[in-house]
Amino acid sequence: MSYIETVPESEASGELGELYRRFGNGDGSVDNVLKVHSLNPPSLAAHCALYTQSMHRPSPVSRAEREMVGVAVSRANGCAYCLEHHAAGLERLLPEDRREIAGALKAGDVSGLSARERAMVRYSQKLTRDPASMARGDAEALRDEGLTDREILDVCQAAAYFAYANRIVLGLGASLGQGEGGAGHWPAEG
Repeated sequence: MSYIETVPESEASGELGELYRRFGNGDGSVDNVLKVHSLNPPSLAAHCALYTQSMHRPSPVSRAEREMVGVAVSRANGCAYCLEHHAAGLERLLPEDRREIAGALKAGDVSGLSARERAMVRYSQKLTRDPASMARGDAEALRDEGLTDREILDVCQAAAYFAYANRIVLGLGASLGQGEGGAGHWPAEG
């Protein structure tokens, strides 16, 4: 499950138990990407706050577009856990006639994406692979596809969140659990 000790759901109490309740799955299970924080509940709370802000709060960038960013970043980082999790989430968010895009993007094929979506994916991949090379022109390429500065901020934040999450997963050895909950569920309110 991971390279470090984690607290199982059945043993979580206090602050950790409450966080597991809020950010766990409907069946009471907690995804391993979150359980790796269990020895430090404030770390789990911070991770979930960043996830919620980046992926679920209102944004002019759609949830599906943010999941596309997550799939592209996770693929670039070689994070199979997040790639599987978020490609499945993307597939659920897409209309039926576009669902095949999730599998294609998971495999690195961007041909089915709109020009706007391709621009977001390209930006996110460059930010992931070579962050020091980012320049004004990278934001301009997004503007050329009609993205506003707020949208550019939100794409950048989603890409940065996945860079963080991928490193938590890879660095601590989180693996997909049997029957682990699907990505993209809305966290329980506080």
